[in-house]
Amino acid sequence: MVRIQEFTTVPTTRLTPGSYYPEMPPDSHHHYLQLPIDHNDPSRGNFTDFYILSPNFKPGENVVFWLFDNQQEAVGKINSSGDFEYFENNLGGLSYVLIGNRGVSPTLFPEVYNKDRSVNYILATELYGSAQQIEDIEAVRQDMQNRGLLPQDGKIMLYGGSGGGFLVQQYLDKYGSHVSRALIESSGAPDLARQHNVTFSSNLYESNPEAANTYFALSRNETKPSLAYAMFKLGLKGDIESQTRIVESQSEKAAFRDKYLYFKNWINPAYNFPLIHFIIGIPSEVEVKVRIYELAGADLLEYNPASSEEVNLMYEWTRIVIADFLKANAEGMISTPHFSLNRSNYTGEVMVWSGTGDQDFNRQMGQWISDSYPHSRQAVFNDAHKREKYNDYYLNFRKAFFVTGLNSTETQSYYQDARQLNGK
Repeated sequence: MVRIQEFTTVPTTRLTPGSYYPEMPPDSHHHYLQLPIDHNDPSRGNFTDFYILSPNFKPGENVVFWLFDNQQEAVGKINSSGDFEYFENNLGGLSYVLIGNRGVSPTLFPEVYNKDRSVNYILATELYGSAQQIEDIEAVRQDMQNRGLLPQDGKIMLYGGSGGGFLVQQYLDKYGSHVSRALIESSGAPDLARQHNVTFSSNLYESNPEAANTYFALSRNETKPSLAYAMFKLGLKGDIESQTRIVESQSEKAAFRDKYLYFKNWINPAYNFPLIHFIIGIPSEVEVKVRIYELAGADLLEYNPASSEEVNLMYEWTRIVIADFLKANAEGMISTPHFSLNRSNYTGEVMVWSGTGDQDFNRQMGQWISDSYPHSRQAVFNDAHKREKYNDYYLNFRKAFFVTGLNSTETQSYYQDARQLNGK
């Protein structure tokens, strides 16, 4: 009961300087450091952050910073080999770094709440925003350089997918001179979407027009966030067939097996929108809303689909999840989020991965990102947003790029593999 109360109540304290989490004492792989609560106003004081080195980390060798944004919530108290399984499956064999994000449990800020326990939207967007996170990442790089953990030139490599992939682009925009190469997977870019007059996230009609038509007809008079969320989760895996079946299950003449399929997915906690809505609504999860607002807020303020071609599954449920932030925007408390990155100045190597079945960010978005960097190439796979089809191939492809570079014979051999669909 105590743990549930801690999870659902407004945080009131955080680690004091010199302290550490008992489950994760400082050692050669766990490092703590003091960072400004507000990099723009050091007078607000500091907080205790941490970063974790991979199991096979070798000081002085090339290092990959694996970046996660605040909606991904991937880095917590990691203290055993089992905790590294997911990370090792993606970057095993490389020296990589995981950073505890401000706003992600257990690194919470009491400052982002008012005395009445409500969210202070101004401070939440200021202190949990990605601009602050970029400065945290740079501070970690400097700390590692001072400890002799980086190569002598202090340069790092970057890796990130989805929202973390855009965080990679944000760091390159400000601190690209410290980065030798970067891999961006299944990601988007709000600024490039705006330039090309499209939405940040892809519309459903592009990948599944049948489901888009049915969903639009069902939702014209009534919002269907639970249905949209289940369809969204299936889309992440590329399960178009089940996605189509569950939306058709809502029609009057639907087959029982399709109705059962929807119920089976709905009772799965990971697919259950009421549960997800509740979780994201608790105080310790406000950082998720901040990042969604950053990436999709401008689109959501204008989202009102007038046809099936304009249905966007991500926006169908996120507009409800961050309704309070959109209201704060309408009342003038917080501004409309916009980004403007200068990618042409980055001189290092970039590789951008896209999936033909990625319902979040289509192949064209990946191409726009790749084309924006002077030394970049896109790789395309017959896979969905989660990239689970060719795990061993993906792992070795990543390692080849990070170890030998974009134009090496080894990296090019993975480009020439039949599983990579983008020609030279």
